[in-house]
Amino acid sequence: MIPLASTQESFQRYVLEGDAAIAAAIAGPDDTFRKTRLGIYRDAYWLRLVEVLGNDFETLKAFVGDEIFDALARAYIEANASTFRNVRWFGGRFADFLRDHEASRGRPVLAELAGFEWALGLAFDAPDEAALEVQSLAAVPGEDWPGLVFRGHPSLHVLRLHWNVAEIWRAARDGVAPPAASTLEPPATTAIWRRQLDTYFRPLAEDEARMLEAVLRGAAFSEVCAILAARHEAGAAQRAAQLLRNWVEEGWLGSYRVME
Repeated sequence: MIPLASTQESFQRYVLEGDAAIAAAIAGPDDTFRKTRLGIYRDAYWLRLVEVLGNDFETLKAFVGDEIFDALARAYIEANASTFRNVRWFGGRFADFLRDHEASRGRPVLAELAGFEWALGLAFDAPDEAALEVQSLAAVPGEDWPGLVFRGHPSLHVLRLHWNVAEIWRAARDGVAPPAASTLEPPATTAIWRRQLDTYFRPLAEDEARMLEAVLRGAAFSEVCAILAARHEAGAAQRAAQLLRNWVEEGWLGSYRVME
């Protein structure tokens, strides 16, 4: 008798890779019957993953159409067998795949739109961690401010967008025809975050983008002010303080510490 574990492994190879060795273990009158019986499970696996990708990348699917999306999704599944217990994370490499795949690399807007949608999903699914509050910052002694180091809230994601994917996403949300793909000049650094049960995004001014990038890489507040001082001959500290307050009110920061 064939061990159960061997049968299960053989069946999995058929579902994932199309290895038909398991057919010999399937009861039935002929090969056609056995292949049809097996095909139900393999087709269900593929269809379910295509459905998952269609849900996670709903705007991308609407933008390219069902037929093209189905082909891209199946190519992705073939190249990336699911290794996740939770299918929610299966599409994590889809944007990178579209960036490199021969059928989509000539349309870079598709990879960027996929990345944008995935970031929105990550923001929504982020841990329910309390955000830093204005009152906490107000209690920081003045002498500690130069050494303050902030940590971004888990829901905060920052993307550098080169295409009008935010407009395309809004059109899909509003149920109107999407605009044609077009490049952004200059590219837009965009913040994506969640507040309560809603996700938001907005483009950042260039100085705000540079400051946020510095904060998220762990720069102290004194270094952040120096970055702004290079752009603002006067008022750098005030600008930094105002941006910091805005971020706290929007829930972008999770905590802070004082450098020793």
